[in-house]
Amino acid sequence: MRASSLLWLCSSTVSIALAAQSPPPPNGNYLVLAAVPAEHAFDAAAQVLAKRHHADVVRFDPQDLEPLRATLTAAAPRYVAIVLRPEQLDFGLQRRFLQLATELDDDPFVDFAFGYVTGATADEAVALARRGAERQPQPIEHGIATVAGGVDKSVRVERPKPLRNSQLSDLQLYCAGAEAFPATGRDLTFLQQNLAAVNGRDVVTFVGHGMPREVLGGPTFQELAGLDLNGAVVLDVACYTGVTHRYHEDDHQQNRTVTRTVPLAESFCLAVLRTGVVGYTAYLCPRPAGPELDTDFAALVVDGLSLGETRRRDYDKTVLGFLGFAEPRLRLDPPTDGAPLKSGRDAVRDIMLEGATGGVVFGDPACVPFVPRDRDAPVGIECKPLDGAIQVTARAGWQAAYTHCSDPTARFGDGLAMKVYARVPLGDRHVTEVVVDELKIGKAALPSRVLWALETDHGERFLQLKVNFPRPQKLSMESLRLTARVLTTADAAQGKLRGGEVMRAAPVSSNLRSRTLEPFLLDLAKQREVSAPAMQEALDASARLLGDETTSPDVLQRLAARGSEGFRAVVVLLEVGHVHVRTVELLAATWRPGDERHLFALASGPSLPNYASWVVLEGLGVADTPPVRTFLTERLASERDAGLYLSAAKALARLGERAAIAPIADRLLEAHAGWQGVDPQLVATLGAFGGAEAVTALERIVRAGGRSGPVALAVLRRLDAAAAARLEGGSGGR
Repeated sequence: MRASSLLWLCSSTVSIALAAQSPPPPNGNYLVLAAVPAEHAFDAAAQVLAKRHHADVVRFDPQDLEPLRATLTAAAPRYVAIVLRPEQLDFGLQRRFLQLATELDDDPFVDFAFGYVTGATADEAVALARRGAERQPQPIEHGIATVAGGVDKSVRVERPKPLRNSQLSDLQLYCAGAEAFPATGRDLTFLQQNLAAVNGRDVVTFVGHGMPREVLGGPTFQELAGLDLNGAVVLDVACYTGVTHRYHEDDHQQNRTVTRTVPLAESFCLAVLRTGVVGYTAYLCPRPAGPELDTDFAALVVDGLSLGETRRRDYDKTVLGFLGFAEPRLRLDPPTDGAPLKSGRDAVRDIMLEGATGGVVFGDPACVPFVPRDRDAPVGIECKPLDGAIQVTARAGWQAAYTHCSDPTARFGDGLAMKVYARVPLGDRHVTEVVVDELKIGKAALPSRVLWALETDHGERFLQLKVNFPRPQKLSMESLRLTARVLTTADAAQGKLRGGEVMRAAPVSSNLRSRTLEPFLLDLAKQREVSAPAMQEALDASARLLGDETTSPDVLQRLAARGSEGFRAVVVLLEVGHVHVRTVELLAATWRPGDERHLFALASGPSLPNYASWVVLEGLGVADTPPVRTFLTERLASERDAGLYLSAAKALARLGERAAIAPIADRLLEAHAGWQGVDPQLVATLGAFGGAEAVTALERIVRAGGRSGPVALAVLRRLDAAAAARLEGGSGGR
């Protein structure tokens, strides 16, 4: 893939207090890894960092990282600086090192912050190391700048960048690209006249598609020559703009991965480092969703985090993305020259999530560039201890919700998810579950899906938490509010290491009347904390509803008595497609408030086998809660699959959501091709609502005289015989 598309970026940020000075980490908390011998010129950069941080220098071979495992485990550093020549860095090394950085303890998260120190020459690498080592946190005094490439028309504008309680000056340069300037690929005159205006800004962001030499339609390495970004932090959204020399590209004509190189003198990345920046975040690979630049910006500028900790938090969110696809932890295979391209790649799992692993930071990872700005976090998160729980609350204004809370590494339904992310300190508490009590944008209650896992970080324990929710159909200029409880216990034996909902490929049930407790059912049951007896009762109750008289007559009552465990057992049946027209009765019998979150999770994932996705939507109708009503109403408005639409309509009828009657009638009157088999059932669903609104809707359908007219008239006779007689007699009819 040659270019990235800039999607809106996301994540919450936690306001924390940091000291105004940036002392070196205590002895033993910093390690320098040098990929060059001691006598090499680049080793001078390693010595600068080692002296500043009282750190050891360890030599390593970038082609063989395994010997580092014991060294890193024994040293247990908080920060690791990797000093290397630009020819030694590529996406393969980054993936191998990131994998290793998650494997020093039992939890799946990154165990230390790390950054790369390099340059086109040894002197440039030394200068980068020295700038980071000597930097003290400072306030934003000169504002920020954004440079975007490839737009239709070149524009220079300066407008405020809003934070929670203040704002920053933001110079924005939009450079017209190849469509307007086919000969040069960009508006060179505009760049020559305006690009130097970013000099002196505290943070500079580059936006657009990218390749190793350039931001497409924006500046190339040539236009960066002469810029003076001394002390600035640069964040880059464009693909490949972290490449120093070697990179890997998907060649779709040859259907394989191809390894290519860019000359050091033409690397956009090395040109950025040459401008005097203190830190630079960019990607070594395609990044279809862009790095979480808004999140990185807030972590650096608002929270006052170090360069390395900012990147580490992004890696942790990437780990959560892998966990959300049912992976036990990162499993990263380095790219291989000539490897055939994988067919049928999932856009989120195989492209966005894999690309997220290529983000890197250049500079001293322990460098804290900026003084924190209290009360300015775009997404404010608070953690409050309660008896047996920790309450997590999140608040964001409408702009922050849409710019900081998207999730390019997860889906909700047919679209990308939004998320709230938090790293919750646990102390000596142990987690049993996470429950979302409220998630709203404005007055609209939204469904949610929770994912969490424990992290141990240098003797401290944290909960890495992500709450996903669907992107609203319409832009709402209202604030986001989340309240969740982390349920805790003092008993370590009762605590769990991870929990929540994941997207996993489930096995498929081939015999819907079977009562055999297959191994795959037991495996799924264990994951949902369902006992074998409860799972057997769910199978037996399902068979009983299909007329199996060999089952116990009271099996449904026994399953219902299990409550939430019985509900989760039915959810297991849904996962494998062990469903039929009466499965909703099992859900209705076992549902307890809060259990609907399991159906939300299934409804937000890929299609389930044997039309189980239809049962999931209809099954939501057993839970009368505001989020359920909101979700089903929005699904009804957007759904184009006939079966899923019918299922949402049935659920709303069960809930008595009368506002759905008119939209259902409108959809019937549209007479969609291929919906002939569903139309009669939709008409029957209108009849299930009953009441004056349903009568009016059915009269409209009969008068229209379309294919649903005869069925609508039959249902109308049952609801209002007089109205049906008037239509049959021609009074008010056709």
